[in-house]
Amino acid sequence: MTDRLVLASASPARLKVLTQAGIPPLAWPANIDEDAVRAELNTTDPAQVVTALAQAKARHIGQLLTSPDRLHPGDFSQGVKVREELESIPAGERLVVVGCDSMLLLNGKLRGKPHSFERALMQIHELSGASPTLFTGHCALALKRSTTGFTWENEVADHSQATLYFSEITAEESRAYAKTKEPLEVAGGFTIDGLGGAFIESIKGDPHGIIGISLPLVRKLLNELGFFWPNLWKVLPNES
Repeated sequence: MTDRLVLASASPARLKVLTQAGIPPLAWPANIDEDAVRAELNTTDPAQVVTALAQAKARHIGQLLTSPDRLHPGDFSQGVKVREELESIPAGERLVVVGCDSMLLLNGKLRGKPHSFERALMQIHELSGASPTLFTGHCALALKRSTTGFTWENEVADHSQATLYFSEITAEESRAYAKTKEPLEVAGGFTIDGLGGAFIESIKGDPHGIIGISLPLVRKLLNELGFFWPNLWKVLPNES
């Protein structure tokens, strides 16, 4: 039996990490208002912020799977594809929805995706010679297939973190990196598995979360929900 994992994200990095681990997920990006989620929190603690955002993403997809009438145009096209894939799950079997969110704590401020060239350039300048901490929230929720759809079972959440030690980055290098557009849509404005990796000298902490999803932490959360990690393996190395 192979359990199914739905990833509440369209992040290419997270998709790649899971797929390389033998768990190609069904991707259904969560359509949430991250600013609204943060505004409702009574804390600016980085770990709590990213965990709350991860929970919001996983819960959003969980609600759409258990209440299909709540689908709206923003969810419809991708959601229909995922739901069709899940129709083959027999009644009584379970699936897991995983949501993640990453933010960088740099100079006392939480940084998300720069989105623009100007903000990315400013952020890269700040990263030069700095040692920020990347926090990645994870939420996993279990659903069970019934004869009429899916029912909500349980939810667990936690976070990973790692401190990154950046080398000095020249103004010319910063501008060249920002021009590639790679840092514009990634948390913290850098990648470790892409062009930005050359600027990171060392890491202290969980290295997996830096790419957007910590496999050891996801395994731990799924164990808490009663899932057996090898049951999620769909593609083994010698079969790919």
